[in-house]
Amino acid sequence: MTTVYEPLKFMADEFVRNANERAKEVLSYLYPPIRMYEENGEIVIEADMPGFEKKDIKVTTGKMSVEISASRKTPDNVNMLLDQRPDKIWKSVKLPVELENDGVFSAKYTAGVLVIRAPIKGLKTLKVE
Repeated sequence: MTTVYEPLKFMADEFVRNANERAKEVLSYLYPPIRMYEENGEIVIEADMPGFEKKDIKVTTGKMSVEISASRKTPDNVNMLLDQRPDKIWKSVKLPVELENDGVFSAKYTAGVLVIRAPIKGLKTLKVE
């Protein structure tokens, strides 16, 4: 016997499922949150990326930009009840300065935080004696 509430429950369940999918789509554009600053002649970008494996993260530098991309797989052997974390991310960070092409670039991923260091073109930090 069908009750009046069954169609409403179905619609509510569909709404929640669709809202979760839309949240993941929005987060894939906003994620990861970053902090950017200058330190000792380098631009430093810190990106919070918990849950990703180091091998699945890719960093590409341009003249005045840095691109961060990563992907992860949702576990197959679990009954996922709620998942709002993005499985794939791509973020392009526009830089306020130009990067030095011949400089030493580095990227480290530790404890869920990616730290990128890139030398700034034409900027030299002098030691004051």
